[in-house]
Amino acid sequence: MDASQSRGYRMLLEGDSILSELCVLEDERQRAVSGVQAGFGRKLVGLYFAATWSADCDVFTPLLQAVSSANNDDLVIVHVSADHHPADLARMMVGSGWLCVPWCDKRLRQDLLERMEVSVSELPKLVIVDGSTHHVITTAGRADVERRPLTCVREWRKSRAGLTWWNQAKPW
Repeated sequence: MDASQSRGYRMLLEGDSILSELCVLEDERQRAVSGVQAGFGRKLVGLYFAATWSADCDVFTPLLQAVSSANNDDLVIVHVSADHHPADLARMMVGSGWLCVPWCDKRLRQDLLERMEVSVSELPKLVIVDGSTHHVITTAGRADVERRPLTCVREWRKSRAGLTWWNQAKPW
């Protein structure tokens, strides 16, 4: 199925604000961080759906960490864990500089997985959202990072400007 046809993608494009649900996140030391403190309004937000038991996640995570640390003024990563134990989430977060949906908020983690139609077979998945408009820029963030790690964030920022204009101009 094309990403633009998925229910989760359509909901976000139509203004379903997934980021507004991320009121309280945690940093790698399990300290509470708000979306405002994280810079959601001025940054791109990467929703990273992953699990430590996935071999593909083991390969992709270091690449995403390198991209996010090189672009920390423009990009904030929010890890949405599909793990089975809080220790696994903690292990994934160590040294990442990322935020995460708190382990204790299983309902929100599950809701995000369902709304973005993420199945465990497609982990890892990276969805890039405009932090100011809350619109999805791409659901193919993983492929972008793998193909163009040096330029993907710049390309997403360009898309952000185009999407902002498009969403203001669309007649429906």
